[in-house]
Amino acid sequence: MASHLLIPFISTPVETIAPTVSRLQSTFTSLKTHPLAYREEQLRKLYWGIKDNEHQLVQALKADLGKPYFEAMISEIDWIGAEILYVLKNLRKWAADDKVDLPFLHRLVLSPRIRKEPMGTVLVIGAFNYPAQLALVPLIGAIAAGNTAVVKPSEQAPNSAAIIARILEGALDPEAYAVVNGGIPESTELLNQKFDKICYTGNAAVGRIVATAAAKHLTPVLLELGGLNPCIITKSADAKLAAKRIAWGKVHNLGQICIGPNYVIIHPSLEAEFVGAFIQTLKKFFPEGASKSPDLARVINKRHYHRITELLNNTKGTILYGGERDESRLFIEPTLVKIASPEDSLLSEEIFGPLLPMLIVEDLDSMISVARKIGDCPLALYIFSAKREEEEKILKNIRSGGATVNDVLFHAAIPSIPFGGVGESGTGSYRGKASFDAFVHRRPVVNQPSWMEGQLRVCFARTLSFSFLVDSYFIFPNLSPGPTLPMHNEKEEHVCRQFHRKRASVPSGLHPISPATFRITLYGTHHSRQRNST
Repeated sequence: MASHLLIPFISTPVETIAPTVSRLQSTFTSLKTHPLAYREEQLRKLYWGIKDNEHQLVQALKADLGKPYFEAMISEIDWIGAEILYVLKNLRKWAADDKVDLPFLHRLVLSPRIRKEPMGTVLVIGAFNYPAQLALVPLIGAIAAGNTAVVKPSEQAPNSAAIIARILEGALDPEAYAVVNGGIPESTELLNQKFDKICYTGNAAVGRIVATAAAKHLTPVLLELGGLNPCIITKSADAKLAAKRIAWGKVHNLGQICIGPNYVIIHPSLEAEFVGAFIQTLKKFFPEGASKSPDLARVINKRHYHRITELLNNTKGTILYGGERDESRLFIEPTLVKIASPEDSLLSEEIFGPLLPMLIVEDLDSMISVARKIGDCPLALYIFSAKREEEEKILKNIRSGGATVNDVLFHAAIPSIPFGGVGESGTGSYRGKASFDAFVHRRPVVNQPSWMEGQLRVCFARTLSFSFLVDSYFIFPNLSPGPTLPMHNEKEEHVCRQFHRKRASVPSGLHPISPATFRITLYGTHHSRQRNST
């Protein structure tokens, strides 16, 4: 939308991008961002920076997307605030070393643990449909994990991008965090830099570009890409309830949401009831008509307006409700279209708008087959059914990033649940603890005491295979080397078999003899034989 700019949108000079990334990398190397107290301080400053600029951010979202106040608060500002508070509450617990599941003796001697260490300098690339949320929620995870970070807001929402830059530059440590604004030249230069992780939200075409650029530096990526999200309404479902909830999900942000309901597959016996309830719900939402409602967002820009209207123009389906358009206001009415084939233009790509195609399918197996043909791995899957066995069958046969049963969108609204895609809809996840985990390296660490040298080393060639056998037991206590390892003499083989026979007679987790003691005994016996022979 962005009919006017509330504050100037200034692109970052391309020549400053490499030095900025280098500065952030130096800060990370200095360990400045590692202390938990520092991370918590930055998160608190970000929280209050957003609160202090709340009004300006609401106005920016209105200017860019026509986003109504209520949506701006619940899906952007309050969402981000809740994420920060949730992370602050749990950060010290998440950052603590993980214990390793080993028998007591092994834990006592080796002290094995898994450290959660920051990855380095990360890049977060946001999207236009939720300009603040999709740029700042991954950033929260990056900060919590102890990284330095560059944020690239979407240039398609210039007002929001400018406000985000103002918030971050005013609230966060400039030596550790930076904002880069701009379009393709700035994004290209960013992708030329070596980051330690990249988080990108957007379409699959650009996602492939990001992944290709990252591969040159062997940089891991987190990609949230979207997809054709089905709503499957089985014969047992409550059609009126499904219609009401799908209608709400479809008009949210005017359908410009990666997990939005993209199309409906419904049993023929429920068609009339569903259509009637869907139309009634929209009329209840917008009693004066959608075009006059201040509570409905607008299409982001003319390019996307033309893309959506082209899909509608090319459909061979029948418009059951809606269809009104106004290019001057970037308005498209929520529209229900009955289509006859999965090959229809409305199912050729993710709609990312207020159009809802509906397919009539006879049985559950056919519904699953059609959904898989349209899109094998959607970001979201919505199941409407009163039978648990139908729900389970759909979940088992259709892969998706997430799923909600008898509603839409809600699986992505819970901070403690990871959000992400699978296959064509993305890789990796974030939100809550998943955001922290996405930006840390789980580093295993083991302490081997110097006094264990004799017990953990193969010191004499003569006892190599037997030593390996016992060492194997010590390091891999749940694995048995088996009777096929060669022994140097019958006595060693006899001792070995007796040892494993005793192990097998003891319940799991209990050992008849300490592996370390057994190794020490054998080691001492070998020394005695050596001394006696001399």
